[in-house]
Amino acid sequence: MQRAARTTTILLMGLLLVAALTAAAFGVFGAGVRGAPPESLDEAELLRRISAAPGNAPDFRATVTVDQSIIPSGLISASEGDGTGASGPQSARLWYGGPDKLRAELQGGTGDRVFVQNGSSVKIYDGAQNTLSTGEKPDSEAPSPEDAASPEQINELLAEISPTSNLRTGPPVEIAGRWAYPLTLEPRDRDLTLVERAEAFVDAETSIPLSFELYAEDSPEPVASYKARDFEVGDVPEGRFEFETPPGAEVVPFDSSGREDSQEREGRKGEPRVAGSIEEARELAGFPVQGLAEPIGGRELQEIRVAGDGAVLAYGEGWGTVILAEKPGQDGDVDPAASGESGERGGFEIPTVDLGNGVEAREIATPVGSTLSWNADGVSYSLSGSVPAGELREAARGLLAR
Repeated sequence: MQRAARTTTILLMGLLLVAALTAAAFGVFGAGVRGAPPESLDEAELLRRISAAPGNAPDFRATVTVDQSIIPSGLISASEGDGTGASGPQSARLWYGGPDKLRAELQGGTGDRVFVQNGSSVKIYDGAQNTLSTGEKPDSEAPSPEDAASPEQINELLAEISPTSNLRTGPPVEIAGRWAYPLTLEPRDRDLTLVERAEAFVDAETSIPLSFELYAEDSPEPVASYKARDFEVGDVPEGRFEFETPPGAEVVPFDSSGREDSQEREGRKGEPRVAGSIEEARELAGFPVQGLAEPIGGRELQEIRVAGDGAVLAYGEGWGTVILAEKPGQDGDVDPAASGESGERGGFEIPTVDLGNGVEAREIATPVGSTLSWNADGVSYSLSGSVPAGELREAARGLLAR
C-alpha cells in the first residue's frame, strides 16, 4: 500500500499537470457568466469529470500563456538546439479541430515556431532556422468518453493518496467569465518536500482546467502557471491545418531511428523486477549497486526495482520520495571532473559541484526539487527529489565514501 500511495500521488500530480497541458490545448475561456452557479461537486465527482474531459473536447481556438521558473530557460533553449535562452512568459496560439487536427504557433523574437498535425501528417517549422521538419504520427487511439475513470477507480485513488496528500475542492467561483471549481492538492507533511501546493480552476461546463499554478514553499508567486484566454468554440477552417513550405526553407524528415532503437532496447529490458535487498539488486543488475550510507532526512529505503542493467532505489514515500538511479557507465560516458567539462549543452553551462575524491557532479536545483548526476568507478548515478540540493550533495558524498 505504501508503494501504491507513492505511485498514485505521483499519478495524481501528473493528472493535474496533464490536465493543465490539456487545458493549454483545449482552453475554455469565454465571455460572460450565463445563468446561476452550478451545483457543488465533491472531489471524487470532479476528478471523474476531469478524466472524461479529453474525450469530450470541443473544436476551438485560443491563446495560452505559460510561465515557469522551475527549469532554467537556458537549459530549455539548449535542449531545443537554439541556444537563445528565452525567458519570461511564453504565449502560443492554438487551433483544435479534433483529435487528429491541431495547430500551435509559438511566437519568438527570432522567428515563430509552428506545429501542425493533420491526420497522420505532422509538420514542425522553426522560423529562426527556416527549417521545416516533416513526418508521420504513429497510429494511436483517440481519447473518448469511455476512457474516463470509473467511480470505483477514483475512490481507490483517493484512498491511496489520503495518507500523504490533501485534495479538496469547493463551491464554484467565477473565473474569466465562466463558472469554475477550485481544486487544490497539497502535501500533508510539508517538512518532507519543497512543494507547497498545486491549484487549478476547472471549468464547470467542460471539466477542463482554466488555469493551473504550482507553488514552492516560502514563495508567494507560483513557480509554474498557465492561463488561457481569447477562447472561442466553433469550427476551425480546414485551411488552418495546412502548412505550405515557406520560401527558401530547408525541408528535413524526422529522424525516427533513435526512437526506434530506444523502443527496441526497452523491449529487450523487459518488465522491472522488485529486489528485496541491495545484494539481490546486485545479482539481478549484474553490477555493484550501492545504497545511500545515510538516508536523507531519515527516509528509509522503501523499494528497489531493477530493469535491464539499471537499478532504481526509492527512499521515503509520497511527496518526500528521493530516487537514486544507477547503471553501468556506457562507452563514451565522460566524468566531468576527469575531462574538465562543465556540462555545457547547446551553449548553456550546467553547474557542477565537487563531491570529493576527484568526482564532480552536474547539479540542477529548482524551487521544487533538485537533481544531481555523476560518474564514479564505472557507474553512472542520478539522485533526485523534492529536497534542497545541499542535502543531495551530502548523501552523494556519503555514498562515494563507502
